[in-house]
Amino acid sequence: MRNRIMLFALAVAVWLGLKLVENLVTGPTVLLIMGAVLTGMIVHSIWLLTAQSLTRWRAARQKRAGAVRSSVPKDLESWQPWVDIFVPAKNEGRVIESTVRNLFKLDYPKFHVWVIDDGSTDDMPFVLEAMKLEFPRLHVFSRQPGTRPGKSAALNDVLPLSKGEVVAVFDADANVAPDFLNVILPVLARDGVGAVQAQKRIYERQTGFLPEAQASEYALDTYFQMGRDSIGGAVELRGNGELIMRDALIDVGGWNNSAITDDLDLTMRLMIRNWDVRFCPQAFVWEEAVTTLKGLIRQRRRWAEGSIRRYLDYIFPLNSPRRLSLVERVDTLAFATFFLVPAIILLEVVSDLIHFATGAPTQSSALLLVMLAVFFVSFFNFCMAIKHYRKPMPLPVLLGHSFAVNVYVFAHWVPCIFISFCQIMFRPEASTWHRTEHLGMNFK
Repeated sequence: MRNRIMLFALAVAVWLGLKLVENLVTGPTVLLIMGAVLTGMIVHSIWLLTAQSLTRWRAARQKRAGAVRSSVPKDLESWQPWVDIFVPAKNEGRVIESTVRNLFKLDYPKFHVWVIDDGSTDDMPFVLEAMKLEFPRLHVFSRQPGTRPGKSAALNDVLPLSKGEVVAVFDADANVAPDFLNVILPVLARDGVGAVQAQKRIYERQTGFLPEAQASEYALDTYFQMGRDSIGGAVELRGNGELIMRDALIDVGGWNNSAITDDLDLTMRLMIRNWDVRFCPQAFVWEEAVTTLKGLIRQRRRWAEGSIRRYLDYIFPLNSPRRLSLVERVDTLAFATFFLVPAIILLEVVSDLIHFATGAPTQSSALLLVMLAVFFVSFFNFCMAIKHYRKPMPLPVLLGHSFAVNVYVFAHWVPCIFISFCQIMFRPEASTWHRTEHLGMNFK
């Protein structure tokens, strides 16, 4: 109900703002506003590109000079806290054994693995029971029937039972290198850092357009996360491959059981409580791509709705100078436009269709130009992301692939955002959390 009221209030505020602008400015008001938003998107994209380019340049210069130094003090490089690794899982019999075996290959002396069985009905409980004999530091927590569903609730059930100074969260299909914890923990050792996110990647041997497109989407996410980390912006957790300080988790009250995107909600609450969230591109976590269109749409629908709801849930503290720095507030606002612009475009398209049907003047030409500009900004970001964070490609291949992936993203993301807005406005409660099905392709 609160989200519905907030969204309705924002819609009324935007409408009143448009009426005010109409009295002050001649011309297509919505398109003028979209032009201003587009300008902000371009400036933000250039900002992120420049910041991470400078970061890479400094690192390359230090390497050429033979003076590569860690950004972490020497006494913190040797910091070795106990780590509790949480793997929430339900009906993951096809992947859980290889994931657990992979985690116990970690070249790190102090960790426990907790698999949280959320009422599985397949053979996963039997697989885990047999593995407990092989791995003494494997703990299996079976949730009771009738307990609150969802990943957040499962994680909260185990948090009081664990004792590690650091909590790591992985999906049931995750795969990491043996040095994963040694690479990522020093980032978490800095004062004020509450969490750190690893770079997510799609298993390379999965073939077909959907896995390839998702691999490039993950490259774009890395590109944005690197940029946001470089400017001191609002880095976000991604659910798989995230490490959180226990003190920070306790400070924010654990995970939000009502959130359908536990990672994004936790990110907001950490930032509001003045904990830094960082990104570690040197630590990789591999996961399966979604291989069906139905599964992809269901996953992205949940991501879109969860993203919008977290902005509505925390809109006031996110804009408080006492809670977030100016850079974090500007960065958060810039990323909120990724949800605002598609909604405005769809509303303007509907408005133009009504005007056309009634014989009134339309702004179709100007609207098309704005849409093309938004598409080009996204295309440019994809080119940069794939160039730096995926496999090398000849320029023609890079341009063609970036264009195709950009079309794929717009084709499913815009409808998902629109449906999510309608869900929040017209349905009494949030969507039900659904896990992403894993097929057992956990190989690199």
